[in-house]
Amino acid sequence: MDWMRRASGPARHIDAAAAAQLVRSGDHVVSAMASPQMTPFAFHRALAARAGELRDVTVDTSWSSAAATLLQPGTEAAWATSSVFAYSAAEYSALAAHSEQVNYAPMNSSFMGWFANRPERDEFTRRYTGADVFVVTVTPPSAAGFVTFGTNLWNARVQMRNARIVVGEIRTELPIIPGGDNWMPVTAFDYFVSGESPPQQAFFAPTPEEEIDASEVCCAYAAELIHNGDTVMFGGGSIPIRLAPFLEDKEDLGCHSEVIFPLDLARKGVITNRKRNLVPGKTSLTGFIPRSAEERDWIDGNPTIDLRDMSVNNHPRYIAQNDNLVAVNAPLEVTLWGEIGCERVGPRYFRGVGGQVEFVTGALLSKGGRSIHGVISRKRLATGELVSTIVSEFTPPGAASISRQFADMVVTEYGVARLLGKTERERAQELIAIAHPDFRPELREAARKSVGLGTRTFLPGTTGA
Repeated sequence: MDWMRRASGPARHIDAAAAAQLVRSGDHVVSAMASPQMTPFAFHRALAARAGELRDVTVDTSWSSAAATLLQPGTEAAWATSSVFAYSAAEYSALAAHSEQVNYAPMNSSFMGWFANRPERDEFTRRYTGADVFVVTVTPPSAAGFVTFGTNLWNARVQMRNARIVVGEIRTELPIIPGGDNWMPVTAFDYFVSGESPPQQAFFAPTPEEEIDASEVCCAYAAELIHNGDTVMFGGGSIPIRLAPFLEDKEDLGCHSEVIFPLDLARKGVITNRKRNLVPGKTSLTGFIPRSAEERDWIDGNPTIDLRDMSVNNHPRYIAQNDNLVAVNAPLEVTLWGEIGCERVGPRYFRGVGGQVEFVTGALLSKGGRSIHGVISRKRLATGELVSTIVSEFTPPGAASISRQFADMVVTEYGVARLLGKTERERAQELIAIAHPDFRPELREAARKSVGLGTRTFLPGTTGA
């Protein structure tokens, strides 16, 4: 292969089995923080074959398909996994069962870059960016001796600076995004291995058919809060992902997102980025996952995509430089007081906080910015029971991913609750009004017991209820 010749020199080409031999007992291995489709599959299979030889390895599996390979019976003594964004069914079931082999870190992923290499954060640096072995998927080296990270940069540059050994798993089918920070010289790698194409995967679950009508109404309400010329962040979850068709009548939208970018809006001339004051004319991302060959071809070599390390792209100070930044996210539960949970419902985990906290903060700091959380008013549990997504308290042992002080607008198919600056009673009234009617009586009773829910509202210069 021609790329093998280009990868010669300081970095040697080895096979996946040899790369797995670089891992020693007690090592910290990072091969993630990319995407399910960017997982270094060849390396993980080779590492799994060494389970009987290794002890006490830790493997970062954040938002990758690694756990499905590594969490097989008989691997318990070989390694434990750690994730800031759980992805696979193997992780979900192990977390729910409180397996000591699987660990979840409730952390904003962009902190990995912010806090790395600070003397007072030595433990943090070691845990998150101080890999003994870092493995990352990359494109074949160019004639000039550079690779890119395909469509997913995330924190690869920070990891490479700190890792003891860096391995690039080369995938020939990866598209190339030339803009921003998405490049690295081959001299920065110790080894290269040949990769292989992953199976096609859906990285966010589709909306159940019974909820489609409700989500469409919810999207229509959310679309009314987005104006011509706004810059939009699309988060994960059914509402942000289904929002794009409801924005087709808008003009000159911009996009500064984490990983969700509705290409159809760019193709149709809705997302133009002409009105953006930060990186005008370009879409800002830290990763992107093409869902079809057509999307891959559109993104390949596209100079209008500005891919940045997530410690830059996801930093609230950077995000806030966009005027009129609208962050659209999807919670799992919202309490009557505006606390927002997006990581777990009771013992069941749902990936992680991702970039929500940073984009919510950045939106509120943006001139003209807004934060929208869109959610269907009720959800169906695995048991078939329908429960409210607006609750008096999180399903135990739930936790707030976003503090109530940062709650701005919550949207369901029953309307919009505007929470920022409101009192506890006003928040409860607003949220009960957009809750599913079946659950409103019990929510009113909970609010009455907690804050003495009344009918009066507080306005400056008047006596509050």
